[in-house]
Amino acid sequence: MINPPPHPMAFKAGMISAFRFMSKKDRVNNVFQLNKNGFWDSCWIVFFINAVVSILASYGLKANIDGDMQNGILPRLLLITVIDICLFSIIVNFIFEKIGKPEAFYKFIIPFNWVQSFQAIIMLSFAVLGLFLPPSIFVFFSLGLVIWVTFSLWRIGKEEVGLTGWGATGMIFLSVASEAGLGMLSRALSLSF
Repeated sequence: MINPPPHPMAFKAGMISAFRFMSKKDRVNNVFQLNKNGFWDSCWIVFFINAVVSILASYGLKANIDGDMQNGILPRLLLITVIDICLFSIIVNFIFEKIGKPEAFYKFIIPFNWVQSFQAIIMLSFAVLGLFLPPSIFVFFSLGLVIWVTFSLWRIGKEEVGLTGWGATGMIFLSVASEAGLGMLSRALSLSF
């Protein structure tokens, strides 16, 4: 059964935990709630942040480009987000069961979701600040953030869960591939209708 959305304090605690882990001040076991409740909190946060990004993308960018809002784009983006969260979690759980580490599922997926959410919030802040300041200022910051987040995601698999370096890299590629694949599928379906 799906837990209800988390309290805003859980959001704050998760972002602080993600920053503490990313800055190497603490380990996953010490900063994240590694259980079913922690899993659902992390999934809800990914959904909420992606929903904000989807709303901005569908109403802000689309309206500016076409001068008109394409019907149904927001529900499709939100559905893709839900499918992506579920699909990635199911695949990760399957992988950890196959490699004999089913207990590592929460230890991997919860910080992975929070670190990605942390990145999305910072990038969203850069986008908003780019409306008032020259966007070129944020190119270097964005590149640095992507490198930092990618290395942090790699550390979750390698150092915290005990995967090989290539295994940890594969998990990052799996996340990117599932999201990109769903995005391309959605685009293909929207063009066919």
